[in-house]
Amino acid sequence: MSKPIPRQATVIKSERLTPSIQRIVLGGQALQTFPATKAGAYVKLLFDTQGNPVTAIQQDSPMAMRTYTVRHFDNEKARITLDFVLHSESGVTGPASAWAMNAKEGDSIMLAGPGSSKGLAEQYDWVLFAGDLTALPSITNHLAALPEHVTGTAVIAIRHPDDKMALDKPKGVNIIWIDENHTSLHESLQKVQWQAGLPAAWVACEFSDMRAIRGWLTKEKQLPHEQVYISSYWKKGRSEDQHKIEKRQDSEAFAALA
Repeated sequence: MSKPIPRQATVIKSERLTPSIQRIVLGGQALQTFPATKAGAYVKLLFDTQGNPVTAIQQDSPMAMRTYTVRHFDNEKARITLDFVLHSESGVTGPASAWAMNAKEGDSIMLAGPGSSKGLAEQYDWVLFAGDLTALPSITNHLAALPEHVTGTAVIAIRHPDDKMALDKPKGVNIIWIDENHTSLHESLQKVQWQAGLPAAWVACEFSDMRAIRGWLTKEKQLPHEQVYISSYWKKGRSEDQHKIEKRQDSEAFAALA
């Protein structure tokens, strides 16, 4: 895959979607040639080493990237919608979350992409989705792309009751919202009724939760590796750069077991 081309984007709209999610709509001339996207597409937002948004590329200037799912791309209007989970640890938040909380119409930021991630297995009898708020945009897009006859379950961990939202999905897919303050994604998945046939599992969440769920799916449920997409989108106490290293090492070790 060729290296994503950095583009300058401008904030068109910023709104608090739920207590935990800030929605930013980006536009601008550079997005007129942005490629069409599918479920699972993402972009990387660029920040300098002080956490400020990069508004123009400067050679040899160190930068940090933060990855976000493309919630929606409007080809006609050349606008990208991104949903940011607002979070902090001991009063400290990451550069992307801090930027999203303060972004206003007319602000600029550089982004690169789109990239794409693996979707559902090609063959399956039913689907199983699981994720926290960081995975909600991808789960939402995958659900909307499913054929109407598909059945299954999606378990989504939220922080506040008002983080729930209406999702476009097949009637046969059940949505289970859980409070992450009281129960873990792993525990909740174990209570899901396992349907007959072979499922396609799609899971994205925090690193330790991901590993627990992966072990349950592949060992206890004995799902073949090709039926499982599972990824950690973040790790407690780690920046994205730190998490990326540990994630790669863990993924390589898991792939070696296939």
